[in-house]
Amino acid sequence: MPEHLQTQAGAFGEHALLVGDPQRADLIAGELLEGAELVTDARGLRGWAGTFGGRRVGVQTTGMGGASAAIAIEELIQLGVRRLVRLGTCGSIAPQVTPGDFLCAASAIPADGTSRTYVGDEPHAPLADFEIVHAAVHDAKRAGVRMRVGLVATTDAYYDPGAGRAARWAARGALAVDMETAPLLTIAPLRGASAASFLIVTNRVAQPSTRLDADAQRTAVLASAPIALGALVSEPKAP
Repeated sequence: MPEHLQTQAGAFGEHALLVGDPQRADLIAGELLEGAELVTDARGLRGWAGTFGGRRVGVQTTGMGGASAAIAIEELIQLGVRRLVRLGTCGSIAPQVTPGDFLCAASAIPADGTSRTYVGDEPHAPLADFEIVHAAVHDAKRAGVRMRVGLVATTDAYYDPGAGRAARWAARGALAVDMETAPLLTIAPLRGASAASFLIVTNRVAQPSTRLDADAQRTAVLASAPIALGALVSEPKAP
């Protein structure tokens, strides 16, 4: 049994949806999983298991930031998970991306310490699993959900004191900034797992007053979670 996610091997099956907020885990498990059961709640890292699309799936809280997420990712893989998808929130740094938008991170700028620690500070471009992204793009189109696919930046500092960093990331093509995508896309392949990250834009970084209220965020989660879960349990194509 892992030190933090205190449950038995196989509790989540091979598929896990990662969320930062335990209340979001409760919402998704309660609304979208069949037979949802709470399997871990140690240190507030609440984890549910149930069925979606005929497959056993976990919905696991990671907490805030890459260091906390890395612990959850490592221990989920120890428990037998082989596909991990994040459904989180982010702040827009591109003018065309507005609060309420739904993003798929094709790759991430690893401006966080956790990702750099895993690769020894070597240059690295964390990349999402193509098959998961491909499945999500098609599911979103069928459902009439607009989803942007592109680059995001990942940082350790929610209240970032680095003046101008967001503008520089945007100039390199980044659409938004979060705190967990790069570690997920770095750690998963190092451990032989597949991963992708889907993000709800809750605000513009330069305009905190644009933040979606709680009701709008709940609506966005329930609209986007079926896409993320569907991509998570999609059948990998044979090589």
